[in-house]
Amino acid sequence: MKIRLWLSWLCVVTVALGSLLVAAIAEDPPATEAERAYEIKATILCPICDGQNVLESNAPVAAAIRAQVDELVEQGRSDEEIRAWMARQYGADVNAIPPRTGVASLVWMVPVFVAVVSVGALVFAFVRWRAGRELEVSEEDLRIARALREKN
Repeated sequence: MKIRLWLSWLCVVTVALGSLLVAAIAEDPPATEAERAYEIKATILCPICDGQNVLESNAPVAAAIRAQVDELVEQGRSDEEIRAWMARQYGADVNAIPPRTGVASLVWMVPVFVAVVSVGALVFAFVRWRAGRELEVSEEDLRIARALREKN
């Protein structure tokens, strides 16, 4: 019975991790140039606004960046080329999506690591907690239970 329990949990974890992996890897490309430009604008921060992307900002520089993104998308530039161009023009801080290499990759890895360790700690705690619940029934407990059954 214990093996079946572990196998069922293994299956649940495998399906959950597989689903997360597929969701993280699979990205639907935008259908149109306008959608692609919209997604790029949503991930470029306004250089003079505090924490606001250029899509939401009303600043003149944000309007200029929106127009420039539209122009670069129409020219057929890739998302990476557009982001690199913006970083050269306005500084690396305009990219709202951190790079996936170097020290900045910790932004992507640390939450996953913390989640895995947390789930592991919970499983360990529940297994220990459950193991502590297996108590032996004393003769006194059996005598009380028999007496209560006879009363009813």
